[in-house]
Parts: sequence; structure tokens; C-alpha cells
Amino acid sequence: MIPGGELSHLVDSAAGKLEKSGISATDRRILSNGIRMTFTMNGRNCGINFYYSAKKGFSVVSSGGDTALSKRIKEILLPDSPVIPGGTWTGSDEAGKGDYMGPLTVAAVYVDQNRAEQYRRIGITDSKQLSNDSVRKYAQRIRTSSSGYYSIVSVSPLDYNRRFDELSRKGKNSLDLLAECHAEAIRDLLGRTSMPGRVIIDKFCTEKRIAYLLPEGDYLLDLHIRAESDPAVAAASILARDAYLDGLDQISRKFGITALSGSGEKTDMASREFVSKFGADILDDIAKVHFKNTLKVLSLFS
Repeated sequence: MIPGGELSHLVDSAAGKLEKSGISATDRRILSNGIRMTFTMNGRNCGINFYYSAKKGFSVVSSGGDTALSKRIKEILLPDSPVIPGGTWTGSDEAGKGDYMGPLTVAAVYVDQNRAEQYRRIGITDSKQLSNDSVRKYAQRIRTSSSGYYSIVSVSPLDYNRRFDELSRKGKNSLDLLAECHAEAIRDLLGRTSMPGRVIIDKFCTEKRIAYLLPEGDYLLDLHIRAESDPAVAAASILARDAYLDGLDQISRKFGITALSGSGEKTDMASREFVSKFGADILDDIAKVHFKNTLKVLSLFS
């Protein structure tokens, strides 16, 4: 069974999506096997129970009140539920793209219907909905159960900055670097598996930017917005995030200062600590220096 804290986190995420659609949560109760919430919109109210089971995964169940509002809530939330197609397919996703410190990581995962269903049963979901501890635990389960069916590319800050500079001189940008990393992970994986029917990538660019980098093959390329609803992409997002966290840990151990994710003020403060101790050149080793954070970090040292 999914941990109670993680179910709470998934429910929080669902409530956040509903809030963006004008549906507010007014009450929350812990059940013996789930969580019940009351929602309201334009004077209408309804109850929704959230559950998790190995058989059904994350479930959204009406629990009285306005039926039209209940239906609307399910319409908003259920598209995020994984649809398990037939055949085989590969999904890829990245981590660290918007984080100033640490590497850029991409993972690709190859699944068939059975493996995708297994991921769904054990609660594999978009890594952004999981705590770091849960990402670590799920990543280990994926690696153990899917040996040979995943690939991870981790680009250290030093390598990232070098490659970004090379691409910039050709008139390209960070999205082209990200496209290269997705292609590297997918190419490595397909070199060890049979050709999938589809390759699903969480969409970050146009097909023109990435298609020519991918290996040749008789598969459908699917650049999909919010592709983490697919089990293969969700598993890839977890492996990529786990590799990103590894990269932060490696920086922290090497330099004796804690490296942080994100790109906000706390990250800037941590970066200044590195610069204070090792000098401005240290940023090449710990951060993506083309981010605007670099100017803010160095502004106090000029």
C-alpha cells in the first residue's frame, strides 16, 4: 500500500489542480483507508473520497452532494490516470532543467503492458508529486524490477556548461542540449531492447528539434504534454529525479557545502557560500552558469 504521507501528498496535488479550476476544498477528513474531502464551487458542494490500492491504484470516488460538481472533478482529475495501451513503448523525462545547481539528467524506460501495469499498481507517478525520500524508494524498486529496461544520462554542470557554450556558438540553446540528452538516453536504451511501438517524450520542444537526433526505427514518436500520466514516462521522471539528487549529493560531499535544488533565493545563498570559499570559477563545477542566477550570485562580489 502507498504510504499514508504519500497519499496525502497526491491528494494535495489533486486539490491544487481543482483550485486552479475554481473548485475549492472546504473540509478534509482522514478515513481508515483513504481521505475524504469536501469541495465547493458557485454554491454547490460535494464529497470526494481518495483511495489507493495495489489493484486500482489512485482512485477518485464520489461521496454525496452535487452530482454535476462530482462529475466535473472527475473530468479534471481522471485524465491524469495512466492509460495502459498494448504493445511496447519507451518513455523519457528529465530533471534539473530548471534547477540552477546540479546536473541535467534524463531517463528513458522501456515497458510492455505487464510492466506498465506493475508500475501503476505500486504507485509510480510523476516525480514532482513525490517527496525526495519517496523518489529514492521508487527509483530503487524500478531499478530492481526493470534491470536492462532503462537508461539514465547525467550531464554534470561542468559538462553542461561546455556543451551549452558549443551549442550557443551554433545559434542553439538549452532546449537543444535537452533534446540531445533525451536522444542519448533513448538511443542507449533501444540499443539493448527490441524496437518499441512508440516513443513518448514529455513535450518540451517541437518535433523538428529532436526527431533527427533519435535512432531510426519503425515507431511512433509521441511528444506529449503532461506525459507523466504514462507509466513509462512517470518511471523515467523518477529515475531522472533520483539521478539529479545523486548529482547534488556528489557536489555537497566533494566541496563540503550543501548544494540545493531550485533557482530561488535559497539556491543563490548556497551558491554564494561556494563562491566565498572557492572563488567565482567554482560555479562552472556546481551550476548552470547561463542562468540569470549567476549575475545575482556574483553581484555581491564585484
